[in-house]
Amino acid sequence: MRITTIRHGETDWNRERKPQGSCDIELNAAGIKQAEKLAARLADEACEIIYTSDLSRAKKTAEIINTHHGVELVASSQLRETSFGEFEGKSINDPQTAAAFSKFLDERAPAYFAQIQGYLKEIISCGKENIFIVGHHGTIRAIICGLLERPIADRVLFDIGNTAIHMFEKCDDGSFQMILENDTMHL
Repeated sequence: MRITTIRHGETDWNRERKPQGSCDIELNAAGIKQAEKLAARLADEACEIIYTSDLSRAKKTAEIINTHHGVELVASSQLRETSFGEFEGKSINDPQTAAAFSKFLDERAPAYFAQIQGYLKEIISCGKENIFIVGHHGTIRAIICGLLERPIADRVLFDIGNTAIHMFEKCDDGSFQMILENDTMHL
């Protein structure tokens, strides 16, 4: 089994360093171009199904990727980024705001990771061998920690660029190994 995770393309809020959370922010022109380059890069990769967040930035990225595959696309609120509450849309360039935002994320992480990892178990049991999952920064971190059986605190060790690919293969013992990490060579 191979699972490929993909973060959505760029939005204006990404560029401005404003947390989006569960706000439904569209891809900007650069994000659409990123997704098109990513789709071309993944065109020859085996894919039987694509799971995606139902937020437009992820769903549009998934739709662009799927132009090369034509497989079932499952959009789910279970793969949404967590709500960032009062931080959504605010700049986090200020060190004090960034620290408060980081503390907020630490508090939200256990419940959010449990939600994502619960849905990941459903995805793994779907009967497909080659799965793409399109999501968000937090979504991908939760999946990485789940597949590699890493503690939540390790999430900060993983960079997740816009349209970054992380690829995992299932080993004979049932564990997963990461064979591609934060790959954005297509950009």
